[in-house]
Amino acid sequence: MKRVLIIIIANFLFALEIGKINWFRDYNKAIEIAKKQHKIILVDISKHECPPCIYMEKKVYSDIKLAMYIKKNFVPLFYYADIDKIPFFHIGEYFTEVAPSILFIDTDGNLIYRIIGPRPPKEFLKILKKIKDGHG
Repeated sequence: MKRVLIIIIANFLFALEIGKINWFRDYNKAIEIAKKQHKIILVDISKHECPPCIYMEKKVYSDIKLAMYIKKNFVPLFYYADIDKIPFFHIGEYFTEVAPSILFIDTDGNLIYRIIGPRPPKEFLKILKKIKDGHG
C-alpha cells in the first residue's frame, strides 16, 4: 500500500514539474535561446495586484497541456510592469500599460501578435497554435 501511495505522489509531483513553465526574466537571454532554437518569444507582462494577471498565473499557465505546449514551442519571458524595468526596444514599445499583456516577438524583436487581457486555457492554447502554425 505504501509503495502505491509513493508512486502516486511521485507521478503527481513529476506531472507538476513537467507542466511548470520556467520563465526567463532577461530579454537578452531569451532572445539568445529563441535564435538558437528557432522559436518565438512569448512575453507576459503582468502586475502584482491584477486579478486577470493572477488568473493567468493560477489557472492558465498551470494547465499542464498548455504549459507543455509553451515549453515545446516558445521561449517564455516574464515581467512585472509595476516593479521590473522592461526593455523599451522590442518589448516596452509594444506594451500599452494594460495587464496582462501577452506579446509574441520574433528573433528580430518584431511584434508578431498581441493579446490584451486574460484568456481561458483552451482559448489561449488555440491562439498559441495559430501563432506557431503561422510563424513556425
